[in-house]
Amino acid sequence: MANLAIDLKPKNLASTHRALKIASKMILRDDRILLHVKSIKLAVEASLLRSICVYDRIIPLLPKIIGKKDPTLLDVGANMGQFALRVARQFPDGRIYSFEPLHESAMGLRRAKRWLRLGNISVHEEALCDAVGTEIIHVPVMNGGFRDGALAVLEGSKTVYDNVSYQAEAVKTNTIDAFTMALGLDRIDFIKVDTEGAESRVISGGLATIDRLLPTLYLETPLERPWLTGLYERGYQPFYNDGEKLFAPRAGMRQTDVLLVHSSKTPQIAGLRADK
Repeated sequence: MANLAIDLKPKNLASTHRALKIASKMILRDDRILLHVKSIKLAVEASLLRSICVYDRIIPLLPKIIGKKDPTLLDVGANMGQFALRVARQFPDGRIYSFEPLHESAMGLRRAKRWLRLGNISVHEEALCDAVGTEIIHVPVMNGGFRDGALAVLEGSKTVYDNVSYQAEAVKTNTIDAFTMALGLDRIDFIKVDTEGAESRVISGGLATIDRLLPTLYLETPLERPWLTGLYERGYQPFYNDGEKLFAPRAGMRQTDVLLVHSSKTPQIAGLRADK
């Protein structure tokens, strides 16, 4: 039983550049100033071509993966636009719908979007999941008082960690299916989902849209999650990437993100595959 208790002990929450975030909070103190500085940083990074692959290795591959100059993309879990800003510049004729439930993060994205004059991003201040309504979202607060909105998670998907406290607030929720129906979208080419553990709920709320439009999916989730079986049964195939090529996962191989491409669309990525 002692070993079992150790196995069940909550793990520490990992945060990218944790020390820098805490130091920034201690120096700047005011959250509004801190978020403004972060918006400047993200806008500058997104405006530099060489930074396009820094945030995510998949981004340089998107033109060939999507195969269109004017794609429609859903950015679920947008935070302050780390993904959306880069992709909007990459596809100036495309349309990016970004979903971010935290007001301060959504405002940061709008601010950077305005500075970069990116009219092809629309910001929706809501969390996409498996229900339309409201839900509590938990924002981790690290030592020094830094609120890491990038790691906020909905109540129904929350894991408790030892090294942070949480601030709770109510946010609006929606589903992919309800959103696409309300806007009458008849094409979605790519859906990126990074929701800190709520990925299965996002997909559950979008299965009708996925069955209808067969978008390519990019999910922050381990490949072996049981809920992914439903997508595999629908004809989706998993791929990892190294920033230059795509390849089918092999035994013992692990990445934090998985690309899912429907079998009807795999011929268009043949030139990207390292295993062909």
